[in-house]
Amino acid sequence: MDSGGTGSNGAMVVGNSVAEIAWLYYVKGLNQAEIAKKMGLSRPTIIAHLKTARAKGIVTIKLDPQHLRMNELSDRLVETFNLESAHVVPREGQKGMALTQAVSEVAAHLLPSFLKECDVVGVSWGQTLALVAQETPLWPIEGLVVRQLIGSMSNPTIMTAESCTTDIARSLGGRAVNLNAPAVVSRTELASQLREEAIIKRQLENLGSCNKSLFSISLCTPDSHVVAFNVATPGEVEEYARRGAVCNLVGRFLDIEGNQVEGPLDRRVFAAEVEEIRQMEGMMIVAGSKKVAATLAALRGGFAKWLVIDDLLAERVLRAET
Repeated sequence: MDSGGTGSNGAMVVGNSVAEIAWLYYVKGLNQAEIAKKMGLSRPTIIAHLKTARAKGIVTIKLDPQHLRMNELSDRLVETFNLESAHVVPREGQKGMALTQAVSEVAAHLLPSFLKECDVVGVSWGQTLALVAQETPLWPIEGLVVRQLIGSMSNPTIMTAESCTTDIARSLGGRAVNLNAPAVVSRTELASQLREEAIIKRQLENLGSCNKSLFSISLCTPDSHVVAFNVATPGEVEEYARRGAVCNLVGRFLDIEGNQVEGPLDRRVFAAEVEEIRQMEGMMIVAGSKKVAATLAALRGGFAKWLVIDDLLAERVLRAET
């Protein structure tokens, strides 16, 4: 039976009860029904005492400053770059592969929200996409088609474009469509001949059917993934850099404003065209404070509507833009 006191002693009893109820609810994790049974009070009284605890300052609810900071960065990214969504991942002392892993895990678990029924999503390649593919949850999406945006390549240490496409499709219950061509060939004449082969021609044309894309970006440096995967030589990458390129996105080189930089590789690469990628609703996954210019290029060029990024890189990108 509920009881309440009057006067100073009664107020003290009620005050003690309020504090105890607040302790049981907020610290010990008991629900309202469990507290009511334990203290011999009705549930409405428990609810009233919890409200009193908040009103009198016995309980103070605060948001973690780090989460507030993440939300602020996300809002600023969305507003600055006209994004649909931005997810900022705290570094928490992580760097290198550990940071890339953390950002990739967040991106992987966002895929069921990013992708809808009957979407056709184009998938790029690289270390980040390989980690996303490994962490993609088992979450079937009806009618999903997953297309490989750049041709085949080989690297003994990192998952290739076709593997990323196949693994993501498998986890999401989609249909994988690989691009049956090499990422790059040695001669322009050979590339022209292969583009006329029926199956390759049809697959390249069908890349235009992708309404969404999933990609990361590579720096325009001799130690980048485009070199590690033998898509370009160090000399070719340096030539693109001399022409103003700051990053590589799905085998295509971009300047700081997100415009294509043409060079010796373009007619020999088998990948989606820049304007095709730009028309897709993209999710970009990027980590590492060295990628400020590369990230700006992709965002300014309108290639991403969803962004998953670490907090330090987010801060530096916003500082550079404003």
